[in-house]
Amino acid sequence: MNNPGTLRAALAASLLALGAWHAGNAAAARPIIAGTLTNGPPMVAYADDGKTLQGVIVDLAAAMSKHLPAPIEFKPEAFPNLFPAMKSHQIDVAFTIMNDTAQREKLVDFVDFFNLGTKLLVRKGNPDKVSDLHSLCGKAVSTVQGSTQIQLAQQADAWCVAHGKPAVTNMQYAQPSDARMQVQIGRVAAFLGNSPVMVYLAKTADGGKLFDVAGPEYQPVPLGIAVPKDQPQLRDALQKALQATIDDGSYLKVLSKYGVQGGAVKSATVNAGAKI
Repeated sequence: MNNPGTLRAALAASLLALGAWHAGNAAAARPIIAGTLTNGPPMVAYADDGKTLQGVIVDLAAAMSKHLPAPIEFKPEAFPNLFPAMKSHQIDVAFTIMNDTAQREKLVDFVDFFNLGTKLLVRKGNPDKVSDLHSLCGKAVSTVQGSTQIQLAQQADAWCVAHGKPAVTNMQYAQPSDARMQVQIGRVAAFLGNSPVMVYLAKTADGGKLFDVAGPEYQPVPLGIAVPKDQPQLRDALQKALQATIDDGSYLKVLSKYGVQGGAVKSATVNAGAKI
């Protein structure tokens, strides 16, 4: 029979290794586990095999890993689960399509790696005649649970009610794929989503036959890698790694590969969203 003290020591050692990044050990041998969405092309999505993640974020993580003591590896998570997963140490960071906002900066730090906004995704030909947020009165829209786009839907609804027009119905979904499916089947007039993803879908979904984008771009904010507040060493390591990819040219090469170089940042900043 194994010695209980030996078992407890082994368990403690295993837990210590698992929580190395949580403890701020930048020299940890284990990978940095990054939670991410899996259906936001061209930023991050599964390849045709349904198993391999690909996209801007995946390639950028690979480039950054060359400048880190441990590689970045991805763990699929629904957007609403990202903060709870960080809090419970199931993931070390969230490296996905997450806007850096002042409100979120109260909970985490952000290493900002891309600039984007929000676009309205509509059915091909725009049968519901969506032109901007004010055109959504009396219509239903879809958003992702926990996303900043919910605020836009609320603003549209408030404007409509204040002007004596029918309210906006906001249908929230855990996965972006479910939210945009509502547009495809005609259940909602528009999906409020991140601009590079919306533009990409309008160009590529079923050969460009399913969707259009409508209206101006809203909410110009940076995307950031979310890092728990108690992990400054990990945050700083990621910032330095991102800056190294900018300096050696691999950052712009990744963005250019997917045609999103217009969202490039000039330097690796922390918590830039609060300044917008």
